[in-house]
Amino acid sequence: MIAKIIEGRSFGGCVGYALKKDSEIIHVNGLRTDSAKIITQDFNFQRMLNPRLGKAVGHIILSWNTEDKNKLNNDIMLSAAKRYLSKLDIRDTQCLMVRHHDRQHDHIHIIFNRVNDHGKTISNSNQRYKSFKACKELNALYGFKQSEGKRNVNRGRLKGNDLTKYQIYDTVKAGIRHSKNWKELQNYIRYRGVEMQFKYRSGTDEVQGISFIKDEQTFRGSAIDRSLSFGQIDKALNSIDNSIELNQITGSYVSKDHSIDRNIGETLGHITSALFSNPEITPEQDDPLIKKRKKKENYGLKR
Repeated sequence: MIAKIIEGRSFGGCVGYALKKDSEIIHVNGLRTDSAKIITQDFNFQRMLNPRLGKAVGHIILSWNTEDKNKLNNDIMLSAAKRYLSKLDIRDTQCLMVRHHDRQHDHIHIIFNRVNDHGKTISNSNQRYKSFKACKELNALYGFKQSEGKRNVNRGRLKGNDLTKYQIYDTVKAGIRHSKNWKELQNYIRYRGVEMQFKYRSGTDEVQGISFIKDEQTFRGSAIDRSLSFGQIDKALNSIDNSIELNQITGSYVSKDHSIDRNIGETLGHITSALFSNPEITPEQDDPLIKKRKKKENYGLKR
């Protein structure tokens, strides 16, 4: 089982899509189900308890591997979905769960109101990290097949940002396989239309992460896939053994926080120096506990 999290502003479009042909409502809470229009009205009525929240639409797609098909029925999927929501602290709010039968793999759409029954906002802090952890735990609990990642995704069905993310993923992963150092990776992906951009911790020269740019769209490496975080890529390239090559990289990259040009060769040269004194690299994470631990250990990547 894997999850895709989406946030939006319009309940109407989301509900309309979920209730399309070959759909089946398997759970509802706090909503009338006479029609898609009535469901949307109920969602919008509650969202007015907190009108300042723009993106009040919570939308999660839970999908199962085709090998789990014989294990699944509405009760099992509903049970897993409720446990999933509990692990993400999504409770006391309107919720609609709809099963779709239009794909080979079973999946359900969960639509919930981020304005809960008491008019409070349901937090989305670290939601994707919590989701990843929840799916892993539930796969073990129910015996669902663990996802093998992005390799089995049907690229032909992707559009927009999703398509661009997968194109970046495929390009960078191929670049890592064909590169021995950062310079080779830079050249490999640049030739294929992808640029790299480093992000620095606010007010410091500490490298905090890496982003990739394609078709004027920018995505954080860890948001595309955990294996594309700065730390994981640096580890995969074994940059300590190729420290001499790192200093040969040239080119400017702009940090969103600093809005200034930075020379990647200078940055990575000093990163290498820091690595020799402390060779352990912690991958970029959104988890605040990991960030707190990094500060405690006084670890940093300095130019």
